Amino acid sequence: MNTILTVSKIEFDDACLALPKYKALVLLIEQAILAGTLQDQQKLPAQRLLADQLNITHGTVTRAYDVLEKKGLVSAKLGAGTYVSMPSSTHYLNGQSDQSTHAAKEYDFASSMQPMLGQQMLMKSALSELAQDLNAITQVMTYSPQGVAKHKQVFTDWLASKKIKIETNDIVFTQGAQQGIYTCLQILTKENDYILHEELAYPGFFRAVDVSRVKPLSVPITPQGLDLKILEGYCQQYKPKLLYITPNMQNPTNIQYSPAQLESIVTLSRKYDFYIVEDDVNYCLSESWRVPLQQRAPDRVFYLSSLSKYVAGGLRVAYTIVPKLWQQAFNANIHSQCWMVSTLNFELVTRFLTSERFTYNQSLLESEMRYRQRAFKNMAEKQGLIVRCGGLNVWLSLPNHINVNQFNAFLLSKNVKARTADLFRHSASSPVSISSNALRISLGGFNTRNDFEEGVTEFESALVQFNNQQDVVI
Repeated sequence: MNTILTVSKIEFDDACLALPKYKALVLLIEQAILAGTLQDQQKLPAQRLLADQLNITHGTVTRAYDVLEKKGLVSAKLGAGTYVSMPSSTHYLNGQSDQSTHAAKEYDFASSMQPMLGQQMLMKSALSELAQDLNAITQVMTYSPQGVAKHKQVFTDWLASKKIKIETNDIVFTQGAQQGIYTCLQILTKENDYILHEELAYPGFFRAVDVSRVKPLSVPITPQGLDLKILEGYCQQYKPKLLYITPNMQNPTNIQYSPAQLESIVTLSRKYDFYIVEDDVNYCLSESWRVPLQQRAPDRVFYLSSLSKYVAGGLRVAYTIVPKLWQQAFNANIHSQCWMVSTLNFELVTRFLTSERFTYNQSLLESEMRYRQRAFKNMAEKQGLIVRCGGLNVWLSLPNHINVNQFNAFLLSKNVKARTADLFRHSASSPVSISSNALRISLGGFNTRNDFEEGVTEFESALVQFNNQQDVVI
């Protein structure tokens, strides 16, 4: 097969800002393999040619190719060059088998997750390292009810680099943030207590609410955050035990709370004696991310976060920063649920969390999500729609003449999936301030840019067709 890879000089130079040149080249070629740009048995460019193209030494390319060969991604054939050499299992890297090509293609704007941009290789390297470390293997096979100390230290140091200053005992590992939510409800409330939440919120929170048999109170959202007047009125009337919020990147509307809002919420928390559960799981671009509210009020705030939206949801690697007064109760409740969180996944994650490879992987994700946000926004605004971008999602408000449920059904008939606003509302919700005539569009369900662009085209085509139809009956 002929060589089809052309390494972008701009992308290479960007990668070199975070990595040595040979490592930058390795990562770019890994990306091309994982995205399908370079396929099995495809020939890599001649080393001298690639060196001249990127203005680097021949030895740098040779070193990069050697690393790729050690990783099992390529093989060198004497006198013929270097070829991609991937096992048949890589047909599943993007979540599809060869058989899926025979089925109708689906365009997933519903699943809020990150595209696979090399996270597989982070995990592959961590697994390889762990396989050679018998002491670490022994440790993760031993009971550690409150987590392994070295894992907590790695996370504490990593959080410090994000300007989140805590002690190692303040962090409690959980199997996903969902377990953190449930545990907060279990230790802070009893049956029939009132709890507060944003009028549109993460559906998993509502599941935990129902299981805990507490009474939810829906607080309207304004462009600055919660409606503080209604919030205080609820506090006076119902004496709630906790408030659940997603202030950094509100799920699903992408509203970001103002600093004044956050100060007011902490003041109300102290005045009316309720705790704040701050969910910061949603992906947030670095220019938008802010130091959590927890740092202002560590005695009032339970801070939840995870790597689900940054690396992979299947890892179930999450953590809660717990106020000191509640740490014993929180740990005891985790113990009652599952005895202890599996330490294996945390061992693997700590092996790449502070590495150059992870830093570069995150820069790839940021760059891709900026592109996808712009692309979807441009399409939507061209069609006269209003959007609010944030992280992995777009909040798409529809005009009154488009019924969101009819439009969503029409999208499904075209194999385009999205999420309607009503899915983020609890069945017992009070009257609302935010229109339900909206969709949450998730941008990360496509592992390649070509698939994403095709999905945007299909979405726009469906929108135009729907608008052109008269008396649509669904």
